[in-house]
This record gives sequence, structure tokens and C-alpha cells, in this order.
Amino acid sequence: MRRTRLTIAVTVAAATVVGLPTAASAAPKDVTVQLLAMNDFHGRITETTGSDSQLLTAPGPDGVYGVNPATGTNDDVVTTVGGAANVAATVKSLQTSFQDSTAGPHDSFFVGAGDLISASPFESSVYEDEPTIEVLNAMGLDVSSVGNHEFDRGTDELRRISAATDGTYTDDVTACEGVTVGVDGCFGTDGHEFEGAEFPYLAANVLSNETDEPMLPPYQVFTTPAKQRIAMIGVVTETTPTIVSPTGITDVHFIDEADAVNTWVPKLQAMGIEAIGVLVHEGGTVGNALPTAYDGCAGLTGPITDINSRIDPAVDLIVSAHTHNAYNCTLTDPSGAPRLVTQAGYYGRLVTDIRLSLDRETGDVDRTATYQATNVPVTRTAADPEVQAIVDYWNARANETGNVVVGSVTGDLLRARNGTTVVRNDESVLGTFVANAQLAGAQARPELLDPVVAFMNPGGLRTDIAAGEVTYRELFDVQPFSNTVNTLTLTGAAIDDVLEQQFRGADATNDLVLSTSDGFTYQYNRSLPEGERVLDCSITIGGLPVAPNGTYRVAANSFLAAGGDSFTAFATGTTPVTGPIDVDTAVEYLQGRTLEPPAGDHAIPVTTSTCG
Repeated sequence: MRRTRLTIAVTVAAATVVGLPTAASAAPKDVTVQLLAMNDFHGRITETTGSDSQLLTAPGPDGVYGVNPATGTNDDVVTTVGGAANVAATVKSLQTSFQDSTAGPHDSFFVGAGDLISASPFESSVYEDEPTIEVLNAMGLDVSSVGNHEFDRGTDELRRISAATDGTYTDDVTACEGVTVGVDGCFGTDGHEFEGAEFPYLAANVLSNETDEPMLPPYQVFTTPAKQRIAMIGVVTETTPTIVSPTGITDVHFIDEADAVNTWVPKLQAMGIEAIGVLVHEGGTVGNALPTAYDGCAGLTGPITDINSRIDPAVDLIVSAHTHNAYNCTLTDPSGAPRLVTQAGYYGRLVTDIRLSLDRETGDVDRTATYQATNVPVTRTAADPEVQAIVDYWNARANETGNVVVGSVTGDLLRARNGTTVVRNDESVLGTFVANAQLAGAQARPELLDPVVAFMNPGGLRTDIAAGEVTYRELFDVQPFSNTVNTLTLTGAAIDDVLEQQFRGADATNDLVLSTSDGFTYQYNRSLPEGERVLDCSITIGGLPVAPNGTYRVAANSFLAAGGDSFTAFATGTTPVTGPIDVDTAVEYLQGRTLEPPAGDHAIPVTTSTCG
């Protein structure tokens, strides 16, 4: 599905100025452009299962969504969606439909808005997401912004994956430089050898500390057969440093998304380019009700509304991401004109079909003509054979080790205490299991200096484990980031600070409650002022009080130990030691055993302000 395109080479330092076609040479019809957009794919190359594969698309025979009064059951139509081969088929079908329905000059581009890799299932993540990059290449992806998860393995790995080294995208970078082939990179064989992304990743607001220029290209320009041009600027959420491992991004800094976009808009206009879009890995939340649950725009809130309000009116549309919502909105830009803001959900369940008219005389998007967006379900009616063959290859590779049974559990290991709604403002049984495994793994290695407690962040738990036999693949899917289990020494006061940093703001909406290993307990009163909610005298390890001036060896994954998720108190630790890969400790902990789920009840809410 790769298509050869006439594009303008993009570098950070300079760009060639090219004039627009003259009026005399211009064809009479406007140019129609299709942008097909996907976001937050997270390496779902294999067909998804369970709720991830289900999309409510129509009411039942009674014509009303919800329970049918005549039958007493919910008979709404649920469509099975997702899977890379089906995304590819959907994209190809939409491109064909667009070409058949469009008179005059036209072209189609397939774009992404980040988090295409990482937080991925076993068959992609265990191979450093090289399978997903190969799939995206085969799909014909033309460009994507980076997402925060593209930084999970650090900037050096992002440069390798994206085939870019110095802020310039090329297709001749040796993607196997700096890795041990078959061990920590370049896993493919027999025609699947890794060559890096055949599309540019954009990062206009991720600047090199050395040069203060974008670490990757800030924009990409596409040229249609009619010689009209449209530019896409790519940015990622400014909060990325708080949600990835700080040690992996020490050579860059992140600036405001809108500020970065507004820096490049006049530069593109100076090149004679007026049709400008933004791929931003940040988003919002909607309250879409059926029947527009995946294609409406009800009450959009969140960071994307602020970003839209500050982005230059010359930007014609914004493709957003990050919040895993599905919407197609028409917001007001700073000049009062309408502007499309879209998002296509997550995991390749939807593709946004955006259609634009480019004015022949100005080269700009005509927002009064064809200017629309529709989220299209990725159905499973006809998988693309080329992409399916790639997926089959990697699944066969993954099955060699992924389906080996490690041990078993007598009950579900869940991220949600109530068993249904996953939240991050409460402990979890799964989190305690992982913390117990990390503590046991660290205690078994003398070089890690015998820690007494382990902490686990909720965002690092990516899926549940069902009761019964547990495979290596299932354990890996819980922790797909290849973090290491590190140990460091904290004071008792610093441990108290870590606990205080869980409870953020006036209510629990933004709380991030850590799971801890068994034997660690504390009490908290959330009605107290922020920073004073944990009762210092209630913190115990093995039943013994934690003294503020005492020192304690603690274990945590490398993301958390470096201060990730804004747990900056970990950064005060001393004598840090790097340990094994996190999933390896889970395998060791469960190996050959049958375990009961832990209680996960170490954080005790109280209503009094004393230990009593």
C-alpha cells in the first residue's frame, strides 16, 4: 500500500521557498483532499478481543438504544472492530470510495496522531514494537506526530525506530545501529528485517537541549497531483515528561503545544503554504450519547479546547489523540471561524475520514465548501492480505515463548477494586501482586541491597489477569514497557512525601494511588489540606513505624524511581541500583506456583486526623 509521493524535504534549520501556481496555469476546480486519521493504536496489530473489539453501532429491532421492553434484553447491534489488517482494508476502501466520488483533482493521505507504538500487546512489545512499525509501513502511513508513549524507551530508541537522527527524516538510516541484533533490536528475519519507519514522526514541541531545535521534523508537506500543498505540524502533550521515565528524555525539553504550532505557521506561510493542519497528541473528553457515540461532539472538555483557542487561526484543522475518545467537533478558532477538531478513539477501532477543499487561488482550505469529518468503524469484512501476512509472521514468532504457562492464580488479578471500572485513584489487587513480585525479585539479588517495600504505579498496569493458568504473554501484557526494577534508599520523611504526592487537588479526580507490597500500611484523611493528608505516625513496614529520619531501601520500576508520574520524592533517593526487567520478576515470582490474589488493602482511609 506504499505510495510514492512528491514531498518537500523537511529540515529543522531551513526550508525551500516555492511559489504557488499562477492563476493562468491553475485548473478551474478546487482540489479535494482526504486525510484518513488514526491515533493511539498501541501496537494492536492482532485482532483485539473482548470489549476492545466491540463497538455499538445501531439500535435493536425496536429502534431504541438500550433494553427492548418487549424482550427485556438489550438487543442493540454491536460491531466487531479492530486489527491491523482490517485497518489497512478500511483505509484502502475509504481511499477508493473517495477517488470514485470526487470530480476534479484530488489526493488522499493517511496520518497518525501518536501513541502508535508502546503499551502494546506481547507480539509487538516483546520485539521493541518493530512489528507495529512494519505494519504501519505496509499500511501506507504517510506521517504521524509522536505521542508520549513513543518516548517510553527513550529518545535514542525513538530516533532508531523513526529512522531520524538529527532532526531530519530520511529513509536511509541504518535502523540496526546501536543494538544487538536479535537481542534488543532488529528481530525480524526472512523478509521482515527491520528498516525503521518509512514515514516521518513529527515533534515540533520536543526541542534538543543542545540546539533548542526540534529533535524530529516539526512538520511534513504533501503535494497533490494538482501541485497544491498541505502541511501537517506535529506536537505531543506538554505533560510527557511527567508520564514517561525522566532518564530517557534527558537530552530534550517539551514546550507548549500551541506555542510550538504558532512558531511554524508563519514559516509555512512564508513558503506559500496556506493549507495547514495539526496532529496533536493531546485531546479532550466528550459525553456523546447514542446514536453518535463515536461520531458526535457532545460537551467537549479538556486540554484540547484550550489548545484550539490558542492555535493560530491559519490552522485549518486539528487531529487530536491521547484521551482515547471518539469525536468530530467544529470549534471556533481565535478569529471566530469554524475549525474541525477530531479524534478516532483507540486501538484501531475507528478511522477518521476528513475531507477538505483547497481553494485554487489561495491554496487555503475553504471551510465553506467541502469541510467534514466522519469516524468510520474498522469492520472485519475483508482483511488486507499483505498486512495479515506480517501479523501472522510476528504472532508465530511470539507464540514460541508467549504461550508458555508460568504458574496459576486462584482468582482474578484486577486493576479495579470493584471488578469493573478501572481507576487510578485506588489500590489494586494486580498492583499488589506486581509490587510483591518486584520486592521478591529485588530481595533475591544481593546487589540490590535488600529492599523492604516496593511501590507500583497504576498507569504501569495495562491489562488484567484472569484466574487460572497464567502465561508469559499475559504477564508481559501487564507490564509491556520493559522497565527495570530499581532500588534506592529513602528517608522515612521522603516515603511520607511519596504518599502525599498520591493525593492531588481538592477531590480524587487526579489522584494516583500507588499499590505497595504486603507488609506496608498507612492511613490517610483526604479531607485534610493537600500535603497533610497522610498520617505520618500511621506509616508502618512489617508492623513497625517508619521514622522520619530513618532510612529504608525501597524498590520501584525505573519509571517511578526516576520521579515519573510526578512522584518527585523518589528523586531524593540515594544509592540507586538498576535491577532486572520488571516482567522477569513477575515470572520468577509465579514460576511453578499457584497463588491466591493479595488483598491490596494497604491504604486505609480514616476520618480522624490523629493515628489513635
